[in-house]
Amino acid sequence: MSLSYKSPLILTTTNLFFVCSFSIVKFLSSTVAIETIMLFRFLAGPVFLIPFFILTKKPIIIKSYSLFIFRIFFGISAMSCLFLSFKYGQIGKSMLIFECSTIWTLILGYIFYKNKPHYISLLTIPFVFIGLYLVLQPQSMTTFNQGDLFALLGSFFNTGVYITLKQLRYSHDTTTIVLICYFFSALIVSIPAIISPPMISLETIGYLILMCSVGFLGQLGMTLGFKFASAGICSLLMLSIVPLTTLSGILFFGESYQPLVWLGIILIFSCLILISRWQ
Repeated sequence: MSLSYKSPLILTTTNLFFVCSFSIVKFLSSTVAIETIMLFRFLAGPVFLIPFFILTKKPIIIKSYSLFIFRIFFGISAMSCLFLSFKYGQIGKSMLIFECSTIWTLILGYIFYKNKPHYISLLTIPFVFIGLYLVLQPQSMTTFNQGDLFALLGSFFNTGVYITLKQLRYSHDTTTIVLICYFFSALIVSIPAIISPPMISLETIGYLILMCSVGFLGQLGMTLGFKFASAGICSLLMLSIVPLTTLSGILFFGESYQPLVWLGIILIFSCLILISRWQ
């Protein structure tokens, strides 16, 4: 298969895996505790990767404990906020707000690392804030929809994920990063389950296993897909998760949006496309 087709095909399939996983999270969140969903999500890492490390006799080498601590903290916080936003809000709108972490990463990189972005990316930033206002529609400066607020908070934590992950990639390979982060994240989120064991049915366990397995396949697909195209093109392709989750919300969860919210969604999504294209 031509390389020009590999990345779009792999990353589109990856986003379908992610949308399936997130939709199951949305479905389960009404009856299953978020910490239980998180536990199953993170357990997928060690369950799938430990046999790989054993069979390939791959050594686990940690060169920066502090970076891993921050990566784990930001990862747990970001995913907790995202899943809580699914629970209390709309899956499509939550995903869009969460993806604003791209904007915050761009701004922080400009301020602290002197990474000057393309002038087109800089011009989009004011429009992102206008779009956010239309999407969030706060009744006052301190009153937001609970799901939207969790998604916005999660986008800030996800910025920390991007920054620490970029630093870790300079000295660690992908499988090592995923295994360590997932393993210790699973240990941390298992504490509530040990204190108060969840009462869940076999059917629910089946959904949880499907959720974490499909999500892990998405992680692998994303890593593979980024190999065959530039970061900018891959970022554009990964943004297709926003309309896909919006479609999932409309079809499976009966979600709908007011015209002003649609305008905000289109505005933010357009800005994200421009930033991913020119960076």
